[in-house]
Amino acid sequence: MKLGLRAASSLPVLLLFSFITLSTTVLAQDSAEMSPTGQITSGKLDFRQYCAQCHGKEGIGNGPVAPALKKKPANLTVLSRNNGGVFPEQEVRDFIDGSKPAEGHGTREMPIWGYAFMYRRSSHTGPGGAPLTEAEVKHKIARLVDYVKSIQVQ
Repeated sequence: MKLGLRAASSLPVLLLFSFITLSTTVLAQDSAEMSPTGQITSGKLDFRQYCAQCHGKEGIGNGPVAPALKKKPANLTVLSRNNGGVFPEQEVRDFIDGSKPAEGHGTREMPIWGYAFMYRRSSHTGPGGAPLTEAEVKHKIARLVDYVKSIQVQ
C-alpha cells in the first residue's frame, strides 16, 4: 500500500519537474520570439511552454509527461480533419480558457498551466506581478489558438 501511495504522490513532482525543464529548454532555444523584457510573443512559444509537456512539441499527444497520464493527450494536429475539414476554433478557445473542461487540464481553480490563460483579479503573471487584464488574456488565447490552427494536417 505504501509503495502505491508513494508512486501516486510522485506524479505531481514528475509533472512539475518536466514542465519546468521543458519550459526552460524551449524558451532558451527560441529566445528570438521573446520581447526584450522576456515576454513571450508567439503562439508557438506559448504552445511549447504550456502545452508541449503533454501534447508534445509537434502537438501529436506524445509529450514527455504523456506516459504518466491516465488519459492520452489529444493529437491537436487532426482537429480540423476530425471536424469535417473545419478547424473548431471556438472549441479550442473554450478548452484553453476553461469554459469547456478537459479532464487532463485540471479544474479552473487550478489548471495545469496556472493563471496564464485565465483572467482573475487575483491572478498574477508571476511573483509580485500585476494581474492580467482581460485583453491580455484574450490576446494570449488568440495567439495560441492561431498556432494550433497552423499545425493542422490535411
